Amino acid sequence: MKYLRRLVALLCIGLLLSCGGGGALDIASRNGEGGVGSGGTGIVAGTITGLGSVIVDGVRYDDSQAVLETRPDLQNSVALTLSDLQVGQYAELELDAAGNPTRIRTTSQLVGPAGSVSAAIGQFTVWGQRVLVNTDPSRGPVTVFSGYQSLADVHASDPVQVYGALQSSDGGSDSILATRVERLASADAIPARVTGTLKPGAAGALLLAGRALDLSAVGLAPALSAGTAVTAIIPATFIIPAAWTARAVSFLAPSAASSTSVNGAVHLLPGGHVLVQGVDVDLSNIAASARQAVREGSYLRVTGRASTQDGLKAVASAVELLPQGGRPAQLRGSITSLASATSFVVRGRLVDASAAQFIGGSLRDISVGRFVEIQGSQSANQVVATTVSFDATTPDGAVLDVTGTVQSVDIANRQIQVQTPDGQSIAMTLPANARLPASGQTIGAAGYWQDGMLQVRDIRPPSGPANRGR
Repeated sequence: MKYLRRLVALLCIGLLLSCGGGGALDIASRNGEGGVGSGGTGIVAGTITGLGSVIVDGVRYDDSQAVLETRPDLQNSVALTLSDLQVGQYAELELDAAGNPTRIRTTSQLVGPAGSVSAAIGQFTVWGQRVLVNTDPSRGPVTVFSGYQSLADVHASDPVQVYGALQSSDGGSDSILATRVERLASADAIPARVTGTLKPGAAGALLLAGRALDLSAVGLAPALSAGTAVTAIIPATFIIPAAWTARAVSFLAPSAASSTSVNGAVHLLPGGHVLVQGVDVDLSNIAASARQAVREGSYLRVTGRASTQDGLKAVASAVELLPQGGRPAQLRGSITSLASATSFVVRGRLVDASAAQFIGGSLRDISVGRFVEIQGSQSANQVVATTVSFDATTPDGAVLDVTGTVQSVDIANRQIQVQTPDGQSIAMTLPANARLPASGQTIGAAGYWQDGMLQVRDIRPPSGPANRGR
C-alpha cells in the first residue's frame, strides 16, 4: 500500500523520553477522544465492506471531510489517500454530532511472517495466533486477499498483514477471523504486531498469544489484567520468542464515546455479557429474544454507550445480527481500468459483471472513467456483481478517480479543466497544498463530486510538458 512507502521515523522521541521509556502506550491519550458522556462524538468500529463513500458493515458514511490515517507503530499517525482505504480493512470512525466521520483510522491485528498454512481447512497462523479464512458471507465478512488469489497462495514465512475480528476464548487460544490478508513487500515494511486476549500466567505474568508480555520497554504502562484484549508492537523475527518484548501496546477496544457501535465476533461471558472486539458489553437492557439469538462466534453489531473512560466496557441498547445470506458488497465510483470484456476495476476492486443485470445502460457502456454503482457478493479477489447501475448524472458525494489532460488552469481559484481519454471535460478544484499543473500535462486525481465539479483529495504527479506549476 502507498502509505508503507510514506512510513516515517517516530516523531515523539522527546515525549517518550520524558515518560521514562523507549515505548508508549496509546491509552492515556485516548481519554480525550470523545470520553464517556461527552455527547459530541460517536465511535463506529467495524469492517470496510464497500467504498464510495466508505461503507462499514453495510452502513454508508460520508467520508468527504474525514481525516484518513493509520498508526503502524500504534503511536504516530500516517496519512492515507483515498486509494489506501480498501475493502476488508478494520477501521475506527470518529463521528460528529451529525453522524459523519471526522476521522477514519484503519488498524490491522497481525503483522508478521505466516506460520503453518492449512489451506484445506481454511486457516494459517501468525505469531502462533490462528487466523481463520471465511468464504461464507452468512458467517461474517468474506476474507479479501491482496497480493494473493486465495489462501492456497500463502506460504510459510511470507510477510503478511491481517485485518479482522478477534474471537476470544476463556482457556484456549484466540483466533483472528480474517477480513483482509495482505502480502507485504518485505518483512520490515510495517512494525510487527500481535493481537490477543491477555491470559494469566505463572508468577503473575500476563500471556499474549501464549507467551509472557514484557512491558519494561513501554513507558507509562498501566496495570493490565487478564481478559483485556490488546495489540502489541514487537520486534520482527522469524522465530517466535519465549516472551514478547513490547515496544508499544494499545487496547483493541475502540475509544470511549457516548455513542458506540462495535462490529465483531462474539465471545459469551457470564452474567449476560459478551466480549466483542475487546469490549465487555452488558446486554441486560436489550430484549430477551435478542439476547438469546446471540451465539458464540457469531459476527454482529452491538450499539450502545461506553460505560468506562477506557472504552473497555459498554452497555448495549441494540444488537444486530447478520442478515440471512450476509451483507452485499457495494461499490460506487468511476471505472479505472478494464480487465476483460465483462470485468473492470472500481475503487481498487475487480468487478466480474458477466452475470449482472444492467440498469440505465448495458455492457457496451462500460468504459474507463464511467461512473457506476455495483451491488453484488464479495469473494477472495473480486466482487461478483448482481447489478451494475449507470446514473444519468454523477451524484454529489460520489468518489471519482480521473485521469486526463489539463486543458486550462485558473490560478486564482485553484481550478483546472481536464479532458479524459473518452472526451469528457471535467472541472476540478485542487487542494491548497497541491502544486498546480500546466496546460497539456496529464494528471491523475481522486476526489469527491460536488455541484458539478470534482473536489480533489489526492493528485498524482503530472506528466507531459515541462511542469510550470505554481
